Amino acid sequence: MSVGSVRKGITQAKFNEDASSIIHGEILILSVIFGVIFSSWYVFGAMLLGMIICLFIPIINILMGVCFSVLWALISAAIASYFQDVNLDDVTVIWDIFTVIGISTIFSTPASQIVGSLFFLSGLGLHLGAIEWTRDLTDTEDRNL
Repeated sequence: MSVGSVRKGITQAKFNEDASSIIHGEILILSVIFGVIFSSWYVFGAMLLGMIICLFIPIINILMGVCFSVLWALISAAIASYFQDVNLDDVTVIWDIFTVIGISTIFSTPASQIVGSLFFLSGLGLHLGAIEWTRDLTDTEDRNL
């Protein structure tokens, strides 16, 4: 094993560890949102515990990463499509921020399509890195040596 591959492995492990903190934050935020919607501590706790357990199940963690990446794409495309035609002289801009944009209009502009796809791809890479970190935690074999 060369020095270069050890360095690459350490760099990748650091990236995966940083990515895991982001996915844990997403899980916490989603659990809080559902806990507030249902106004129940039980829903919050069940979502938090269930999603952390889902990180360790091989197929479900990939599906969860794809779903989180799709949410990143939808949110970023909605923001990009809103700011595509902003008129700064309009006073009702603040009220327009809080309006709900339909899914069909989110990807209607080229800017929202590009921004949404970029956020999807970068989010997918980030989530797959976090999944690799959880696999490293639960792996009983020393596959990197």
